[in-house]
Amino acid sequence: MNNNLINQQITIQNTRADIIGELEAIIQYENHLDVTENPQAKQIIRHIVAEEKMHVGELFGLLFHLDPESKKQFELGYQEFVEGRK
Repeated sequence: MNNNLINQQITIQNTRADIIGELEAIIQYENHLDVTENPQAKQIIRHIVAEEKMHVGELFGLLFHLDPESKKQFELGYQEFVEGRK
């Protein structure tokens, strides 16, 4: 395996790990929302959650660019979800 291919695989795996990190952050912030009664804190945390969700989308875009097979499987899984709801 050449260095470019190895680097590509590392970047793909790091992107997946980054997606996990962003999802964990969303869970943590939403848990904070559940326990605070401070309106200012809620406003700031909601804003941060929205940004984290955008980061997830950006990272999936990067993953799908780097690994088209992941995009294909994601789309197939999404189609199964949609068809299962009919």
